Amino acid sequence: MGNETEPFELTYHKIKIRVQQHTVANSFVYHIIFHDKRQPLVITRAINANAARWWTSIPEGRQSEAEEIGSLIAEHIKSIQ
Repeated sequence: MGNETEPFELTYHKIKIRVQQHTVANSFVYHIIFHDKRQPLVITRAINANAARWWTSIPEGRQSEAEEIGSLIAEHIKSIQ
């Protein structure tokens, strides 16, 4: 992946997750490591033709986790700015 920032930890459904932000092709993607036995997850913010934004997993298939964790990441980023 591209440029990285310092990783940070959040709590998702009472489980610690480690989040690392990367820059790929001028877009932010977030690599999430779960402190339980779940597989890692990569998410990003997508934009549709109407400029609506949503969180999505890469590859697709873990949409509910992407939306919930994406909201936690957005809150975290707002809290440190």
